[in-house]
Amino acid sequence: MHASVKGVVLVDGRVLLCRNPRGKWELPGGWPSKDDATLADVVQREVREESGLDVVAGPVVGAEIFDIEGAGKVLIVALRATVSGPVSLRLSGEHSDLRFFPFDQLPEDLESGYAPLINAASHTA
Repeated sequence: MHASVKGVVLVDGRVLLCRNPRGKWELPGGWPSKDDATLADVVQREVREESGLDVVAGPVVGAEIFDIEGAGKVLIVALRATVSGPVSLRLSGEHSDLRFFPFDQLPEDLESGYAPLINAASHTA
């Protein structure tokens, strides 16, 4: 089983989501690299790569096992993250769209399992 580390990036009652190649919305993040020493390092690097935002990663807000098409079972670990610089999004080649959604208006095509992680992060902010 692989592990992926996701950032629940919060700004003014909204959460950052990325539309993946499967057409679903997901949290920014990804696989740890050999240079990442901590979960926070993974979140900070991946969010910067995928959105252009600099963030400070906070506590782990939850973990879920996902069955992802084409990847099999993946352990998703989510950390709350806050933006530490200007909020100016830059779309990477990994996703087709990138935007902030209000906590109470999450998209219907959000990847299964992310809503509880977002809810947990919104209550620790």
